[in-house]
Amino acid sequence: MKLISKTLNIKSLKNLIFWIMLIGLISSFSLQNSYAHDPDFEINTSEDILKFCEFYYDEYELLGVESLTQQHPSYPNIRACVILYNHIAWNSTHQARDLVLLSEIEKYLGDSSYIKERHLEISNIMPSWIKKDAQLWIDNVNSDTDFAYGIRTMIQAGVIFSETKDRTCNENNLCFEERDFIKYSHIDKFKNVITVRHEVYSIDNDEIILKIDEASKEGTSTKQMNLNFQGLIKSEKCCEFYDYVIPMPIALGDVISKDLKILSETTYTVDNQIRPSWVARDSSGQNLKIIDKETGLVFSHEFHETKVLTVGDYTKITDTNFFDAKYNNESYNTTIPKWWKITTKWLLEEKISESEYLQAMENLISRNILKV
Repeated sequence: MKLISKTLNIKSLKNLIFWIMLIGLISSFSLQNSYAHDPDFEINTSEDILKFCEFYYDEYELLGVESLTQQHPSYPNIRACVILYNHIAWNSTHQARDLVLLSEIEKYLGDSSYIKERHLEISNIMPSWIKKDAQLWIDNVNSDTDFAYGIRTMIQAGVIFSETKDRTCNENNLCFEERDFIKYSHIDKFKNVITVRHEVYSIDNDEIILKIDEASKEGTSTKQMNLNFQGLIKSEKCCEFYDYVIPMPIALGDVISKDLKILSETTYTVDNQIRPSWVARDSSGQNLKIIDKETGLVFSHEFHETKVLTVGDYTKITDTNFFDAKYNNESYNTTIPKWWKITTKWLLEEKISESEYLQAMENLISRNILKV
């Protein structure tokens, strides 16, 4: 028991302070399909945080911390779990194991009420947890990216107003913009699970360059794919088209890749949004795609090489920033001027009011000086 209660070193404790607090930003999770490796429970208590870390432990052992966090960009708090993974109590079979790990979490969060406070509702004031994060940022314990999560939360809750920008899709072109990403869970015909993430690296006058990261039990890999605006892949193979975004517009009765034909309408829920969608099927009825009507983004793709329904590939979306209009299509490309720390320090020292601080922040965001 004496060994179990051994404390973390000072550096690890500082890391745990700012990483584990980010867990509270996760308001809820939902499994969109049985293959998507995302938790299906809410994060409201310290017990939930421990459960969250246990959920990702096997993937951590398989991929390592860097690949794990790259594959789950929506959950930067996973790094906090690594500190718990390295705690002497993590692999203990002692009955007090959970109590020890929970105490490590709670000593920095205070209690579960602090976690719940981070579920920000509509308000016109800054919640105290954001001020706490701001102090850690000023002290160089938190990074710019960490501080940006609090700003995004205030935008979503209406504390800060940020003008939206509609996505523009040119006719007969892929509806891609720089920094767009799409993440899929792919199950091949041998039941192997592969995580695939496509990100638009750059767009110039005649081509779109994609960075594609894949992770599976075999390891990780990164490759580049070059497309023209009509979705044709630039390679030695003739006439191979990109499968994950369809050039717009498409309508009922249109034939898309190979012999897939738009046959009906449906809806699909992604990022808590209900999206009007098309259903495309081939003549066998076994191969199908569900496609967003507005952008041509493919939500799911089911492909069978034979007439045996249990044998085939299945791909389903797990994350994307296609519909993150609130951040003016600059999502997750954080830029915060260094001098903004001085302004934030004035706020915490009560030299300026919250309203003055928030108005100044709105102004910087609207002028694209502060990007979150």
